[in-house]
Formats: sequence, structure tokens, C-alpha cells
Amino acid sequence: MSLRTLGRKIKLDILHPEGDICEMLFANRRAQHACRLLLAEIEKKRGLTRAEFNKFAFDLRDGKVEAGFRYSRTRFYEQVRRTLLTLGLIGIQQRPFILSRTEFEPERRFGRGLIDKYVLIRQPIARRPPDGLNFVRLTWIICEKWNREFFEDG
Repeated sequence: MSLRTLGRKIKLDILHPEGDICEMLFANRRAQHACRLLLAEIEKKRGLTRAEFNKFAFDLRDGKVEAGFRYSRTRFYEQVRRTLLTLGLIGIQQRPFILSRTEFEPERRFGRGLIDKYVLIRQPIARRPPDGLNFVRLTWIICEKWNREFFEDG
């Protein structure tokens, strides 16, 4: 096996880490953990309004999200939020304003207003990865892993 082939295999192994998408996107462990907490919150609530996102950032700063873990609000916005928005993994979309009176009652729609929410976005990718080891392939790998973690049906 040539040195070039060996180098490519090593690079492909680096691109497929055993962990989740947060380990692929962030090098810092604290940023990875903050990203995991944010994605779990967005997934649990099926989107966060700007006010809820802001409250989450303040709660993360104060250590209320998880006991023993604090993360600066400024750093959270600069590193985690900016990275996820720039890559298009989360986005701000308009959703109907839905309010439920209790947890057991089905959701009812009050009013006809729309509200902006941070939501997870399914990445449109081809079934097969592009050829070569380049930026397009790296992007495909990230998007494929994102879709597998959050949008896999079944």
C-alpha cells in the first residue's frame, strides 16, 4: 500500500469518529457538551423561540441546565450558535403560534400569528458520497451524520 493511499485511509478514519456530531464540529469538550445540551433542548421542545433560546443561554451560564456545568453566554453565542447557524444545521423558521393549556390536553391553536423558532434542519444530500477526499466529501459526511442522528425514521 502506497503512502498516499495510507494517508487517505487515515483521513477518512478521522472523518468518521465514534462519537456524535458535536465531537465532529467542535474541538473543545465544553463546547461539545454545550452543543449537546442545546440540541437536546431543541429536539425536546421541537424548536426554541428567541426568548427561550436566550433563557437557555442564561440558564447555561448560571448552571441551571445541568448541575455542575456552566458555560459563558457570550462564548455560547459566539461558538455554538454561530457554528450551527453558519453550517445550516439549525435555522430560524416561522412556525404557527401554538399554546396548550395543560400537558394532557391536545395542542390548540390560539390566534393566527407566526413566531420565529430555532429548529433543526434536515440536510438534503445525495445517497452516495461524492468522489475524492475534498471539502464536498467532508460536508457530505457531516450532513449525513446529522441526518442519521436527528432525522432517521424508524
